[in-house]
Amino acid sequence: MKKKKDEFYYKNLNAGIEVAYEMGKVLRDTLQNYHPGSLREKLDILHELEQKGDNKKHKMMDALNQAFITPIEREDLVALSGYLDDICDGVEDILLEFYMCNVTELRRDVLPMISLLLECIQALGDVLGELKDFKHSKNIGKQIIRVNELEEKGDRLFVENMHRLHQEGDLRTIMVWRNIYGRVESCVDICEHVADVVETVKMKNS
Repeated sequence: MKKKKDEFYYKNLNAGIEVAYEMGKVLRDTLQNYHPGSLREKLDILHELEQKGDNKKHKMMDALNQAFITPIEREDLVALSGYLDDICDGVEDILLEFYMCNVTELRRDVLPMISLLLECIQALGDVLGELKDFKHSKNIGKQIIRVNELEEKGDRLFVENMHRLHQEGDLRTIMVWRNIYGRVESCVDICEHVADVVETVKMKNS
């Protein structure tokens, strides 16, 4: 019975990252084929998915409130679940920024950042897929490093994009795109936070 209960936590986290990945794909596809008139419809799709992610977090909290013993420390499960929810919120917020600021023309240099975000979410899914067997996994350490490497690459893209942006003469363009680039970078940072929590769990139990 205990094994079945433990399985819930890992399945819940993996389901949460799957929702985040699905949202990332919607965001990438929307921006690769950018049509401002379709943003409201795409936001509705993302919001519905975000609610699914929110539901995963609520179920995790409910289970933790009732649990006496958990497979890894309670605070780590809370952190992991919370960060996954933050990733879903972050992906939705990126597209929301496009809609609120009425962005009519896409700056193409945002696309590599979005692709990297999706790659980072996918790499994080690999990390969480190994979490159940983290004590014996031969891959989890490399997968954590992979997320860290992608986050560093994301930082470099952010810096270069901001450098180009501030050569623009239009203040509105600078303000709008500074917020967009910042939201993407923040979302990538959260992915690294999840990987860091997993690394901490591994160290605590080694």
